[in-house]
Amino acid sequence: MKSKRRVLITVYLFLAVVFCLLSGSVYFHYDVNDKAHYVTSEACQQCHSVRYDSWKNQTLHPVMFHPINNLDEIQGDFDIDSPVVTFKKEEVEFVIGNKWEQVYARMIDGEYYLFPAKWLITTQQWVPYKVDSWRDTPLSTNCNGCHTTGFNSDTYEFSEYGIGCEACHGQASKHVKLQQRLAPDTMCSLCHANDLPPEDKEIIVSIKNSVCGQCHSRGQQSRGNEHMQTSFNFPLNYKPGEALPADYQQSTKQNDSKGKNWWATGLSKNRHQEFADFSVSAHSKSLRNLKEKMTPDRGELTDECLECHSADYRFAEEGSKPTLETAQEGITCVVCHDPHGLDREFKSLHVSAERCGSCHLDSFSNKAADTGRAHSPCPPSAAVCADCHMPYIIKSGGAFPIRSHAFKIVPPAATEALNMPNSCQNGGCHEDKTLEWAKQAFDEHYPEYTGNE
Repeated sequence: MKSKRRVLITVYLFLAVVFCLLSGSVYFHYDVNDKAHYVTSEACQQCHSVRYDSWKNQTLHPVMFHPINNLDEIQGDFDIDSPVVTFKKEEVEFVIGNKWEQVYARMIDGEYYLFPAKWLITTQQWVPYKVDSWRDTPLSTNCNGCHTTGFNSDTYEFSEYGIGCEACHGQASKHVKLQQRLAPDTMCSLCHANDLPPEDKEIIVSIKNSVCGQCHSRGQQSRGNEHMQTSFNFPLNYKPGEALPADYQQSTKQNDSKGKNWWATGLSKNRHQEFADFSVSAHSKSLRNLKEKMTPDRGELTDECLECHSADYRFAEEGSKPTLETAQEGITCVVCHDPHGLDREFKSLHVSAERCGSCHLDSFSNKAADTGRAHSPCPPSAAVCADCHMPYIIKSGGAFPIRSHAFKIVPPAATEALNMPNSCQNGGCHEDKTLEWAKQAFDEHYPEYTGNE
């Protein structure tokens, strides 16, 4: 009798365990297939600690907009007696920016508003900012789409201050849950380690320029309802890997009636426009140009040419690289910039003359052979490729500390004709020389310059 009782107890326990497992499985499936949502960058840290730490410490992204933890985060000098500073340091609740300039904000009735003065880090001075229009410039419609992660244009809420992992990789809740549930030491991995579709296993990893362009662009997009229409100064509901929304109207030279954002040459004058500049550069068109302009005198057109002309070829693993027929992207932002800041943490990955030379060495040599002159009259120790081809012509912080991304040389003659900085004198190279000297030196070394370089 006791033996029979023990058997029954064992059977009941077995059935209970099975029921729990089956119940857990049903819940598991329901939970994973639930709608994806934002979980913040902290959820990525455990599995991606190297990239997380580098992003956190080596990039500006996480601190582009954040609440004040201590007053030392405020770089503005409140000891300066400036009539434009009508607020106290202790009143600042939020900070926007920390490299070229800082703007300060506070919360009023559930909305973020700017204080009427900003600190120019570049030139170390206070200037008035939105003095008469600060109530018409809430951060939710003007800034938060690019300075926060997971911004919701319906509720104006967001998941995370600053630009976090999910701004570039998409909502990560399903990815995080799956990685946790399918770990080798969980019961679920016995059945489901390999049978899930790729879209449920991975977050978005895209090399497209639009991933950066969602914030490194200037423009407007409107959203209307039956009551009113609201205009936002950033793309709405962008999903990484897709093109920017068709109804997002980017700033162009043609619609810049006041000349605030663009030089007369068509190059960017204001910040947040790297995407527009890069989109017209030869780098972004490198794949198309390879196919259309390759001539026999340049050699045979092969898949190996894609190493310098296609980002998806460069980043694909051996054995799965695209061909001339299947490659999709030209050179994109991530070829030169590591978005996690690893190129800053590990200097061997940083953009340098060697990085440019890996693709342009032949053109340097060929041009030097054709002209009988070195590619540049400046010694390599004094100037790198970016000094001439990515000049400091973008204004921020009261000066021009940001490089152009159109990869166009700006000759000294443009300074005289258009009152814009040039490649030779801005950035510290020949700022001690006169404009006349720079014009003469440029013309002597580049007599064949046509304005297309």
